[in-house]
Amino acid sequence: MPATAQTTSRPSGTAVPVPLHAVPSAGAPAPTRIAALDAARALGVLAMVFGHTLDALLSGDVRTTPLVDLYWKARGFTAPLFLMVSGWAVTVAISRGRARGLDIARCRIGRVLLLLCIGYALRWPGWGLERLAAGDPEVWAHFLSFDALHTIALALLAASLVLALPWSRREQAWTFGALALLCVALGMLAPAPLAPSAAALPRSVPALALVQAMGGTSPFPTFPWAAYFFVGGLVGLLADAGSGRSTASMALIGAALVAGTIWTGVEEMPMGHPLLFTFRTGVVLLALAALSAVPAAAAARVAPVGRASLGVYAIHVPIVYGWSTYTGLTVRVGPHLGIGRALLVACAVLATSFALHLAFQQARRSATAGARWAWERVGALRGAGRAEVEVEGE
Repeated sequence: MPATAQTTSRPSGTAVPVPLHAVPSAGAPAPTRIAALDAARALGVLAMVFGHTLDALLSGDVRTTPLVDLYWKARGFTAPLFLMVSGWAVTVAISRGRARGLDIARCRIGRVLLLLCIGYALRWPGWGLERLAAGDPEVWAHFLSFDALHTIALALLAASLVLALPWSRREQAWTFGALALLCVALGMLAPAPLAPSAAALPRSVPALALVQAMGGTSPFPTFPWAAYFFVGGLVGLLADAGSGRSTASMALIGAALVAGTIWTGVEEMPMGHPLLFTFRTGVVLLALAALSAVPAAAAARVAPVGRASLGVYAIHVPIVYGWSTYTGLTVRVGPHLGIGRALLVACAVLATSFALHLAFQQARRSATAGARWAWERVGALRGAGRAEVEVEGE
């Protein structure tokens, strides 16, 4: 689920906590990067791309092997990791930014809309446009289903509104915790979670959109998945820029959550069960604490991959699963590969997605610079024209 923020860096120095309401002065040194956050964002991207590719290409015989079966169980932590890291990154970015009050929410509206647009675009049913125009509930349910990007968008909007309030860090942390609990509670009550068909869903498009946002047939509905984002935001508020004390606290809390739930048979529980959420949260917290041991230099090298999470997500999904009428690897190749070849394809998918993301970013920067230059030239010519008119008038 892609991260939606960037942190800044300075050449050296120890980690310095940045208060949420402290506006950095013009001459103040830039805050250090958080190595664990950089490493976690990159890990989330790798886990996402490799998980999707292996899911599409591994043969049935390979899937039953003990090693792959173990990996399949670990794959369940990819989405929670992605969402929690997104919440952490957003909170850090806002706390280190200059926007305050409602400007925080205003600055994020564009990002929220971008995430929603990409999310719905990736689900565009080009293969069923006639059925879509005819109001076919199955096609509309597919189009309006919530994925990770939709959920991150709504969670980002809610988080920015909370951080815009003139509250202390502790009050905001309590609010994030309450929102996480609310999402888990609503996840238990969501209408028809992961329903086997769209037959029981509403016929009205607005009602269907609401149901799909809350549950319905969506793979990642807002409830309970947004809870992981808010927990990540809570980490961002309390982690003190990755200090040793906060890392130890994160590890202890994660260990306590895992120890309190691992014996309950969480692997067999439905998606919205509170114990499953608690267990996954604990495991991810342990992973984030462990990533704090990654050297800052190594984390800095993989940071560009984490910062490209949205672009890599938007590009690799059509490559693997297809888009509209384009068929992806899941059809072109299918589940026929061994583990070695599937891993090589996953590496190629990651490299291709990252390279296309960089190319798009470069093209966008060039287009922006060109448009700015053209606008400045137009302004200069208009100014020269007005000056000539004034001279002639004299």
